[in-house]
Amino acid sequence: MIDIYKLILLLLLGSLLSGSQCTTTGSGGKLSPDADIVEAIPQEDFAEDTVLIYKYHRLASNYLFQDAEKSMFYSKHVLRLSQKHQWGKGKLLAYNLLSTYYLLDGSYDVLRELSNETMTLSRQLKMPMYTGHAKRFLGESYSEYRQWDSSRINYEQAVQIFANLKADSSHALAVENLGNCYREKSKYDIAIKLYDQAYKEFDKMNSDWGRATVLQSIGYMHVRRNNHAEGEKYFKRSLALFRKIGNRYGEVNCLNDLCNTYYYQQKYDESIEAGLLALEYSKIYHSTQQTNWALVTLSRAYKGKKMFDVALDYSQEVNHTRRMIHDETIKRQYTMYQLMYDNQVMDSEIQQKIINEQRTIQQILIGFSCLVILSAVFLWFNNKKLRRKNAEIQAAMIEGQTIERKRVAAELHDHLGGTLASLNWYLYGIDKKVLSEEEKKIYDSVHQMVGAAYREVRSLSHNLMPAELEEHGLIMALHRLINKLNENKNIAFTFNLTGLNNRLNSKIEFELYSIVLELTNNIIKHSGANEASVTLTENPKTIMLVVSDNGNGMIEPSRQGVGLRNIKGRVESLHGKIQIRNEAENGLRVEIEIPKVIIK
Repeated sequence: MIDIYKLILLLLLGSLLSGSQCTTTGSGGKLSPDADIVEAIPQEDFAEDTVLIYKYHRLASNYLFQDAEKSMFYSKHVLRLSQKHQWGKGKLLAYNLLSTYYLLDGSYDVLRELSNETMTLSRQLKMPMYTGHAKRFLGESYSEYRQWDSSRINYEQAVQIFANLKADSSHALAVENLGNCYREKSKYDIAIKLYDQAYKEFDKMNSDWGRATVLQSIGYMHVRRNNHAEGEKYFKRSLALFRKIGNRYGEVNCLNDLCNTYYYQQKYDESIEAGLLALEYSKIYHSTQQTNWALVTLSRAYKGKKMFDVALDYSQEVNHTRRMIHDETIKRQYTMYQLMYDNQVMDSEIQQKIINEQRTIQQILIGFSCLVILSAVFLWFNNKKLRRKNAEIQAAMIEGQTIERKRVAAELHDHLGGTLASLNWYLYGIDKKVLSEEEKKIYDSVHQMVGAAYREVRSLSHNLMPAELEEHGLIMALHRLINKLNENKNIAFTFNLTGLNNRLNSKIEFELYSIVLELTNNIIKHSGANEASVTLTENPKTIMLVVSDNGNGMIEPSRQGVGLRNIKGRVESLHGKIQIRNEAENGLRVEIEIPKVIIK
C-alpha cells in the first residue's frame, strides 16, 4: 500500500512542484521568508555550497524546537544543495534533521522511508553515528504501529552503536526510547530502570533538555497507570526545565500532557488554562498536530464544565484542524518523496555519466590495446624476418669461412708447402763430403728445420679445413685429429664418444671442431700435462663437450689469452654455456654445452 501511495504522490509532480520550494503554513498558504530566513541560492562552486549547507544546518537545528516551518525550510535546502553535489555527508545531515521533524510531526510512514535511506547511505559512507540515529527512528516508527519486537530490536541496536561510539547524549536518548517501548508493553519495572539509567546519564552531562524528556516520559507512564496526580508532578518538573532552556516544542508537548491530566482529575479550570497556553504556543511553533491535541482537550474540559456552546466551537475547530492535518500530511509526504525522488534521479544521471565516461575510457583502452597488439605483431614479423636474415648471414659467414679456410689451406699446401719441399730438395743436392765438420752441423740443422717447417705447414693446412670434416663429418675429423696429436709422444690423448649417430648442423660441427683444435693446442703448448681427453656426449636436447688434462691448470683467470676468448665467442654464437675449472688434483677441465640441431 505504501508503494502505491508513493506512486500516486509522484504522479502529482507537475501540479504540486511549485509547492516543494517552501513549507506551507497551518492555514495552507506558502511560507514567505521573513527577516530570519535566508534564501538558498545554489552556487556552482562546491566549497561555497558547503559553507551554505553548514549554515542552513545550523539554522535548521536552532529552529527545530522553536519553529517547525523554519526548521523544515532550512532542512530541505540542506538536502537540495547536498543533492546538487552528491555529497553524502550533507545528505545525512539533512536526513537526520528531517527525521527528527517527521518524528515530532507524527509522520511515521515518511519517517520509516527516510530512516531506511539514512541507514543505506550511512553504511556506504561508513558513518555509524547516523546508522544509530536511523535505528532509533525506525524503533519510533515500529512503536507507533505497535510492532514491539521490531521496535525493541532497533532501539537495542541503536544503544549498542552509541555505546561503542561513546556518544553519551545519543546513548542516553536511545535508552529512554527503549524504556518507552517497554512502557507501551506495560513492562513498567524494566521501563523504570531504563528511565533511571537515562536520567543519570543526562544528569552527569548536566543536560536540562535530557532530564526534561525523561521526566515527561515517566509522567506519561504514571498516566497510563491511572496515577494522574503523580503524572502531574513529573509533567510540571519537565515543563519547568523546558521553560528554563526555552524549548518551545517541549513546552507545548508538556502543556498538552498537563491539560489531559487535569481533565482526568476533573480539574477543568487548570485543564482549560493549560490547554489555552498550549494552543497559543502550538500556533507559534506551527504544529497542527499539537494544535489539534490542545483543541480536543479544551473541548472536553469545557464540556466537563457544562459550557456546551464553547465546547462545540472547539469541537468544530478540531474537525477543521484534522482536515488540515490530513492535507498537510499529504503535502509533507509528497515533499519528502519528491526530494527523495529527485535524489534518485540525480544519482541515476551521475551514474549514467560515470558509465559513459567509463565506456569512453574503455574504448580508448581497447583502441590502445589494438594498437599495441598490432605493433607487437609487426615487431614479431619484423623480428622473425631479421632472425631469418641473420640465419642467412650466419650461413653465408660459415660458408665464407669454409671457403676462406679452404683457400688458406690450399695456399699453405700448394705454395708455402711446395716452396719448403723444393728447398728441402735443393738441400739434398748439396754434397756433404766437401763440407767441413762445422758446415755439416749447420747443414743438418737447416735440413731438419726445413723438414719440420714443411710438416708443420702440412699439418696446419689440414687442420684449417680437414677433408674429413666436410666429407664425413665431425666425428671422423676428431678421430683423425686425435690420431695426429698422438704422434707427439709427450701427451697421450683419448677420444670418448657417446651417441651422435647422425651428422650435426654444419655450423655446429665447424665450431666444435675449431673449439677442440684450440683447446688441444693450448694443452700442448701450456699445460705441461702427459694425459688429456676429449669427450663428446649426445643428450636428448644438447651436445656436451668436455676437454680435460692433468697439467698445471689455470692459476690466474686474468692470464686467459686470445685463444680462450675466441672459444667463449664461439660458444656464445651457438647459444651454449661454458665452464672452466681446475681439477682437484691439478689439471684443467673445460665443459661446454650447446643446443642440438640435427640434419635429417
